[in-house]
This record gives sequence, C-alpha cells and structure tokens, in this order.
Amino acid sequence: MKMWVMTRLKIGKEKPFFSTGPMELMEKIDKYSSLKKATEDMGMSYTKALRIIRDIENEMGFPVVVSVKGGNERGSTTLTEKGKQVLAAYKEIYDDVSEYANKLLEEKFRF
Repeated sequence: MKMWVMTRLKIGKEKPFFSTGPMELMEKIDKYSSLKKATEDMGMSYTKALRIIRDIENEMGFPVVVSVKGGNERGSTTLTEKGKQVLAAYKEIYDDVSEYANKLLEEKFRF
C-alpha cells in the first residue's frame, strides 16, 4: 500500500482566516447560491458561517460574497468575482502543496 501525506494549509496574517473549512463553505455557496443551504449541507450554524465570511472579508479587504435579500425563495448569496478568485487560488495552492509534500515523501521517506 502506497503512503501519502495529509497536508493542512492555513492562510493568515495575524491569525489564520482561510483553510479547508472556509474553502468548503465557499464551494457550497457557489454550488447552491445560498448561505443557508450551504450551512445546512455542511452541518454548520448560520452564525458561524457568517463569522467565517466576515473574517475572510476583513482580512482580504474586499467582499467575497454578495447577498440579495428576499427570503427562502427569492434571496441568494453568491461569490463575488474576487471571491471566486480567492477560492481558485487557495485550491491551486493547496493542490500544489499536497503534490509537493507527496513528492518529498517518495524521495525522502524510504524505509
């Protein structure tokens, strides 16, 4: 059985604000166009999701989501263009770090 490395990537300034949890939340918002549906799918409280989004926006200095009020049927929350860019950049970095870590494992962890 081939060994593999499990990586954890957190991005931050003073404290981490972006990792796989926020990545998954943003993916679900993009999928459902709804913060409520995203949180339900993840089993996360709506309040926690709002805090995560606020933390990302405060650290990045720009909005990553835009919400349109309208209740259960007409309201929506979608990623902004910059939000999509943040998500794509994180995923690319995460994939690159994982690939590199597994390459190092093959090169250096030979027992």
